[in-house]
Amino acid sequence: MKLLKLSVVLTLTALSVLAATPRAFDQAAFEAAMKTIMPTNGSLRKNVTEKNADGAKSDAAKLEAIFKTSEDFWKEHKAQDAVDFSVTGKNAAAAIGKLAAAGEWDKIPAEQQKIQGTCMGCHTAHREGSREAGYKIK
Repeated sequence: MKLLKLSVVLTLTALSVLAATPRAFDQAAFEAAMKTIMPTNGSLRKNVTEKNADGAKSDAAKLEAIFKTSEDFWKEHKAQDAVDFSVTGKNAAAAIGKLAAAGEWDKIPAEQQKIQGTCMGCHTAHREGSREAGYKIK
């Protein structure tokens, strides 16, 4: 009976430790996603300028997925302001995709500004370092 209790206690302790350990994969996925925003946003700007609906919709879908990754990451880290920034970015990207599909090019810049604002706000609140030294999450 003591052996069974000890086994249960050890198992629960191990599960607790695993649950409390930050998942390196999540951080790596988050960091990889963040590094794709700038080139995707650049491609989106080009596609919007050229009124390339397929390209703009594709870029918007990529941005929407990136911001979903960010949203999930920050939910896990219990940073509500960062979750809110991510949701705003995700929703703006979804709106860009719909606007591009409808050919409403004049409305897209307002949504692009929302995305830019979310990036700056979140970076100011949750990132430290420099381009030369590297960045890390606060």
